Amino acid sequence: MSLEVIEISDQHRELLNRLSQLIPDLDPESPESLQRIFGLGLIALTMRVTKQARESDQADLVDELGRLARDMIQAEGWDGDSGLAGP
Repeated sequence: MSLEVIEISDQHRELLNRLSQLIPDLDPESPESLQRIFGLGLIALTMRVTKQARESDQADLVDELGRLARDMIQAEGWDGDSGLAGP
């Protein structure tokens, strides 16, 4: 995937640049880094949808989304003491 295919607003570009100051292996110009950021956005969205599903008593969906999100977090190596995995 080429970066020219994805249009990133100036605000999103600034956010990526600032995040790269905190995350050493994040390169805002790298397709792999953008894919990683996309994955993290999916995790955040999953957490939000899971909360809504829990409130609607959709236990099967909550379990499935939770499992998928945990798998992604572990694949990123963010389980443990990083504070990013959540409870």
